[in-house]
Amino acid sequence: MRFSLLGPRAVAHEIARAQEAIGTATGEVPRFFRAPAGLRNPFLEPALTRANLQLVSWTRRGFDTVYGSAGRVLGSLTRHLQRGDILLLHDGHAARTPTGAPVILDVLPRLLHALAAAQLVPITLSTALARAVAAPPPSAVSGVAS
Repeated sequence: MRFSLLGPRAVAHEIARAQEAIGTATGEVPRFFRAPAGLRNPFLEPALTRANLQLVSWTRRGFDTVYGSAGRVLGSLTRHLQRGDILLLHDGHAARTPTGAPVILDVLPRLLHALAAAQLVPITLSTALARAVAAPPPSAVSGVAS
């Protein structure tokens, strides 16, 4: 959470360190940035621009780091779920079920089933943005005047 309190140099430094670590681990340079806990400050946008990163956030949060109930997390993610939603899930620091397992392990199969039942297909952010760029813009005029 301290990230949102950093000054311009520290923000740029943290982003550069993260880019390097992710690039080293994956072999790819990240294109997107999600602010820790979604918290931002006025120094973030310029630093992201210089790092050639696009800020993204989520539209649905399951609170999987808080709730140990898979049903509650799933409900938060799927209630009124629609095409284009971005789901926030965590692979670390997850809440635990009463048996001690990370709640996300119980949520994921149920979430994938719910998506299939709703005829929604999970895709990566890169794919979603590529599709949005490739789609022609909607017409500003719905009729023809004579």
